[in-house]
Amino acid sequence: MHLTYRDQGLTVLGVATGGFDESEATLDAFAEQTAVTFPIVHDSATYQLFSWPPALSPFPRQVLIDQDGVVRYLASEHRPAELDAAIREVLGLSR
Repeated sequence: MHLTYRDQGLTVLGVATGGFDESEATLDAFAEQTAVTFPIVHDSATYQLFSWPPALSPFPRQVLIDQDGVVRYLASEHRPAELDAAIREVLGLSR
């Protein structure tokens, strides 16, 4: 998504919240091994903000925030088609 839509104004930022007790070095190695194309920041203080549903999930939380700071999409599992549709809507792109 980052590479597809960055020229249209999408900014992707990964936030590693440390909820699974990974070290920064472990997370950085994972990002390098999986060729992540967007920046990842480490912020263990925000873990509680992203801990919905209450049970721990191996899936990352996906939050799409528009240019006005309004949350336009929120998911606890990766649903590429839904996320893509939400991004296109926020960016004002037609199919």
